[in-house]
Amino acid sequence: CMAALGTDTGGSIRIPAALCGIVGFKPTFGRVDRHGVYPLCWSLDTVGPMTRTVCDAAIMFDSIVNSGNTNKIGRDYTRELKSSIKGLRIGIPKEYFFDVVDDEVKEAVLDVADVLKGLGALIVDISIPALDHSFAISTAIMMAESASLHIENLRNNAEDIGDDVRSRLELGTLMPALDYIKSQRSRTSFNRQLDRAFSDVDVILAPSTPIGAPSFSQSTMFINGKEESTLFLLPRLTRPFNISGSPTISVPCGFTSSGMPIGVQLAGRIFDEPTVLNVAYLYEQATQWHTMRPKL
Repeated sequence: CMAALGTDTGGSIRIPAALCGIVGFKPTFGRVDRHGVYPLCWSLDTVGPMTRTVCDAAIMFDSIVNSGNTNKIGRDYTRELKSSIKGLRIGIPKEYFFDVVDDEVKEAVLDVADVLKGLGALIVDISIPALDHSFAISTAIMMAESASLHIENLRNNAEDIGDDVRSRLELGTLMPALDYIKSQRSRTSFNRQLDRAFSDVDVILAPSTPIGAPSFSQSTMFINGKEESTLFLLPRLTRPFNISGSPTISVPCGFTSSGMPIGVQLAGRIFDEPTVLNVAYLYEQATQWHTMRPKL
């Protein structure tokens, strides 16, 4: 299909987009009405488009962004995809994003930085130490909120819930309220660090996933000689921007040696979707990635 909607709580727009070689756009938290969407975590859930191109994502976003939002009036997001990014500051975090990542993915993502530099952007290194705590923060929030939502299902219809999902929900019911509160407080500290980073740069660049698409039976993968859980790897790099609610897009940027797509994330300041979309669009136009798919 030309376009679809997804919901992103910890990466469920951007992860499949990266693994399938399409564009996945998570707008700022709260930008798109969640009415009619079955919830998972009320403080993280975000609705956004999954499309073939960045322009299509902008068209979809323009259609679904909250009609009551004053920023919606008289705005056409596709018209903002033509401007230059000369002088735009793009930050690459020193921490976290490249600690546990396949070499092919790392190389492809750093190539994106080179392309954007060639388009006139300034590439700068930034430090966000709180990134190292992002997975723990998001896990506690997701487990507690999802368990609260599904508590009646667990009590009355547990046999109808898949084993993998049910085990996570059951763990969530055992989480002390104190841990949930601590995670929400840590979230505030995390967001302050990210805000400080965005005072120095306009966009943050990082891999969407640390690996290409695994086979269905691959429950673990080796990275840098260490065996890691696939279920741990896939959402590891997307969750930080769910904690912050930042608008973030995943765009295809290459392929692994086995022909699996690689995605790059571009995250921006709260409510600055136009900048995120524009950087992604100009990268897409400069590389014409959709003409470079490998013959499998």
